[in-house]
Amino acid sequence: MALRHILSIDGGGVRGIVAAVVLEALEAELKAVGKSCSIGDCFDLIAGTSSGAIIAAGLVMPPTGDDDRAAPAQIRRMFENDARRIFPRRWFCEIPILGRLPQLFGPFYNPRGLSDVLYENFGDAVMADAKRNLMISAYSIDPREIVLFRGGPSYEERDEANRFGMLGVRDVLLGATAAPTFFPPHRIERIDESGCWTAIDGAIYINDPAMAALTEAIRLFPGDDFRVLSLGAGRETRTYPYGESRRWGFSQWVSPISRFRTPLLSAISDGQARAVGRQLHYLLGDDYFRFDFMLNKGRGSDRIDDSTKGNIIRLTRGAIEMVEKNRGTIRQLAEELESVNN
Repeated sequence: MALRHILSIDGGGVRGIVAAVVLEALEAELKAVGKSCSIGDCFDLIAGTSSGAIIAAGLVMPPTGDDDRAAPAQIRRMFENDARRIFPRRWFCEIPILGRLPQLFGPFYNPRGLSDVLYENFGDAVMADAKRNLMISAYSIDPREIVLFRGGPSYEERDEANRFGMLGVRDVLLGATAAPTFFPPHRIERIDESGCWTAIDGAIYINDPAMAALTEAIRLFPGDDFRVLSLGAGRETRTYPYGESRRWGFSQWVSPISRFRTPLLSAISDGQARAVGRQLHYLLGDDYFRFDFMLNKGRGSDRIDDSTKGNIIRLTRGAIEMVEKNRGTIRQLAEELESVNN
């Protein structure tokens, strides 16, 4: 009976840099204990939602012009250098309430910047190019369907190879990161010409994909044991006092122009992650590892599109502090991880 390792990466927009910092630290520990394998080679399944999907793909896909997978340090630099291209800052954005009015009437960002960044990092790669098993979550609004895009060695003889194998990674990621009101839905043509998916960000139902990843791993490797490493993107700490929230209507709960920043969506995302954490802790006990930290005390903004240099620095600082507090656990993981033989 083998012990299978699963890596799960939450969505969080710009806050995805938190997971990249943790992975960079884990890969450094791998080298410190004398292992030459890359971090992407150490997991039997890697799953990601939204920005976590970009990181997951970056670990297992050959980047453009190179045969080796991207190191976590390269992925971190992508967030540092390209966040402003994905979420360009415009002067009116900082005006309270008025700065977000355009988001009431259409997508706030043009996806062209994101598309360019994805092409530079993945080129024309398809899901079948994944060197390790990869799962990316999205949701289709037409037809209504949960979509878990999959590729990698364990899928070569399965139905998923025909369904997803030749889908472009850039196409998949444009759909999986199409957060409503931030980016428009992305149309993904089915390979079998049976139609298409109108995909939006998987975070609307599964921002923390760890439980879905465990379920998929059980399907791929029945009878084996499992260890899950789950990476968050900074937990939101904003509270909504009863005295104010009892009077809220649509404009406070959902509207992007609210000074409370869509508390309904925040609560859904946080509640789903907390539920998954509780379930996996119960199921796996000491074989479940979760790395995340509170977005307070100057550790970064809870906004997924705050691409300012200052916010990137604060998020990175918070992630480094978390890594140092958990250095012993990270070293333990590094000592136990080995290159996967698919």
